Amino acid sequence: MIDNKGKSEFYFEYHRIGTTAFRDKVRYYESNKEQIHYLTYEERIDIDLDYILCLFEIGKYHKFLSKADALIEIVIIDNIFMYNGVNIYNDLLFKKAACLFNTGQYTMSEKVIKAILKLDPENNSARALFGKCKRKQGRDWYESTKAIAVVMFLSAITIALAELLIIKPFYGNLLYAFSFLKITSLSLGVLALVGNEVYLRYVIGKEIGFTFKWEKINIRWPF
Repeated sequence: MIDNKGKSEFYFEYHRIGTTAFRDKVRYYESNKEQIHYLTYEERIDIDLDYILCLFEIGKYHKFLSKADALIEIVIIDNIFMYNGVNIYNDLLFKKAACLFNTGQYTMSEKVIKAILKLDPENNSARALFGKCKRKQGRDWYESTKAIAVVMFLSAITIALAELLIIKPFYGNLLYAFSFLKITSLSLGVLALVGNEVYLRYVIGKEIGFTFKWEKINIRWPF
């Protein structure tokens, strides 16, 4: 039987483990589940919130998802706005979206991100995660375009080598044609990569608000 003193001892022992000792806190929580039922309501919510955040930090995404909705509901019902200096509702939502992404549930992750952006339209982390979801779901066209870019770059390199080793020394009359092919292949490769990112941002912009800026285009070079 656990007495009143024991209730608080579990609570304080849990927090004594350390703020960043995520695995140790998860282990302690899961080894003492019977004591959690004897905590006060406030203590239990505090422990449960910290525990689920620890799950996220150590990559226990499926377990996080199994508990997230219930805690999000409690946060709403109890009007819990801040936890450890963070807007806990937004934080849980974002972590839920990240867990869905990390477990391959990209469509569900998108839906959660859209809910976040309705509350916080300038949330750059959510926008970045939305872009990752689109890249994953648009793998056919996105990866195909990248493959085309790689082929163009490899063609440009091959032509440049041929131009240097064969055409220039022995077939000078073909030098202009090969130079044109080299520049064309290189240009097409660059256009494919840039166009890929521009189109992706256009798709994202249609769904969550257009914020196109050239300096923020993230070109993923194949080399």
